[in-house]
Amino acid sequence: MVTAYCTVEEADVYFSTRLYSDNWTNATCTEKAAALTHATRTIDRLLLKGRKTDSTQSLAFPRYPDTEIPAVVKHACCEEALALLEHGNSQRRKLQQQGVQSFSIGHLSETYVASAGKGLLSQEAKEYLRPWLVGSVVIQ
Repeated sequence: MVTAYCTVEEADVYFSTRLYSDNWTNATCTEKAAALTHATRTIDRLLLKGRKTDSTQSLAFPRYPDTEIPAVVKHACCEEALALLEHGNSQRRKLQQQGVQSFSIGHLSETYVASAGKGLLSQEAKEYLRPWLVGSVVIQ
């Protein structure tokens, strides 16, 4: 069963030409595979336009009428995997996921919007997935 939109090998090729991907390069093969699987699960939980190409496929992509997973979806998976390796286990992310909207430590304070900590961590991944996201509009 396929558990990720791209393989570790495909992601290694993608990151070989991307700046600031040290967290990917320094991760173990097991960590990379787990990050790609986690990123895929996150993508599959998004509200997406259209329908699966085949109702029996395990993942949300490809979407009808595509028969293959688009390259930009694989890129989004890579970007989200990198973001997970960089920030996925941060204290800030944990607070946001628990619904904390603000906190202070000494003279420092942070306030989050109500939906913070949900959905994709990577803005790059959001941009790649924009054509399939419910509620998004492509401006030309």
